Amino acid sequence: MENWAIALIVFAVTAGSSALLVSRSIPLFSKLGLLDPINPRKIHKVPVPRGAGIAIFLAFVIGISLSFSLDVQRFPKETERILLLLAGGMVVVAVMFVDDAVGLKPLTKLGWQVGAALIVVAPRFRGVNHGIVIEQFNAPFFGTISVPLLLAVLFTVFWIVGMMNTLNWVDGMDGLAGSVTLVTCGILFLHTFFWPRDDPQFTVSLIPLALGAAVVGFLPFNWHPARIIMGDSGANFLGYALAVASIIGGAKIATALLALGLPVLDVAWVILYRISHGKSPLKADRGHLHHRLLDGGWSQAQIVLFVAGLSLIAGASSLLLPSKGAKLAAIIVLGLVMIGLIAIMATRDPKRGDDPDNNRAEPQSLRS
Repeated sequence: MENWAIALIVFAVTAGSSALLVSRSIPLFSKLGLLDPINPRKIHKVPVPRGAGIAIFLAFVIGISLSFSLDVQRFPKETERILLLLAGGMVVVAVMFVDDAVGLKPLTKLGWQVGAALIVVAPRFRGVNHGIVIEQFNAPFFGTISVPLLLAVLFTVFWIVGMMNTLNWVDGMDGLAGSVTLVTCGILFLHTFFWPRDDPQFTVSLIPLALGAAVVGFLPFNWHPARIIMGDSGANFLGYALAVASIIGGAKIATALLALGLPVLDVAWVILYRISHGKSPLKADRGHLHHRLLDGGWSQAQIVLFVAGLSLIAGASSLLLPSKGAKLAAIIVLGLVMIGLIAIMATRDPKRGDDPDNNRAEPQSLRS
């Protein structure tokens, strides 16, 4: 079977499974009372079911499992890494689904996030060919840089936990986290399916393909006005899967980081802003870019399309620019544009942004 046919089958089955599971979750969660409550800090004006992350995860598992039943040849090391991804993802979804249902303390969730990261990292100590660790990466003008094992392990855990919280914090309005994830999955799929041209990584490309397809099945139900939200279980799983997928089969960290550049810079800006103003970085407010844009009169759909559009431009630059120097220049330019945009919006309506009576909900895990 041709690679494109396999990819099409995996995408269609995963997206269809996701849509079915998400649609069935809406009445089930409503019946169980698993609803996002209404209060002055919430964007939603009516109770909305939450916890669709479990449906997204199950659809992803279906897609990955299907790929193993098709004519896809994998190396044993790759199979082990995919199993580690699924095991860690299951832990993330299970713990964060409990958080969606009853709530967990931020430090408790952070501990579980680190534990989930260690599931894919710890086997590295068994031998060179085990586990998922960022031990080397390509840097413009410097070539391939190798990292000592201990530092590599710490950096990998930081990368995974950081991505989980970035996606969780960006999940502040209907369709935003899902759209950004979909763009990033598309870029990672293209990167591994077509690039490098002399050594395409088709089997690796099925991971972001299945993840993106699971999001495709979810987004119609999450687009404003949302009928269901992914909750911490969904946002944390998406961040976890993107972080691990960007490592499997060769580090694509720069590609993922470019596609998620705006959310990452926004999170960094908000943390630094709060610390500089004597506030806890975990204390929720309306300092995020999407909150500022919403307060500035933008609609939720406009904000989602704007952020996803910038992510697409940034991610595409990593694929289309001809040299590492040009890519580095693009990263710098895009970074300056993003920082400038965030800085401009941060100066708008600061009083309203800091007023707790006007705050809207942010994800529960390590609230941003």
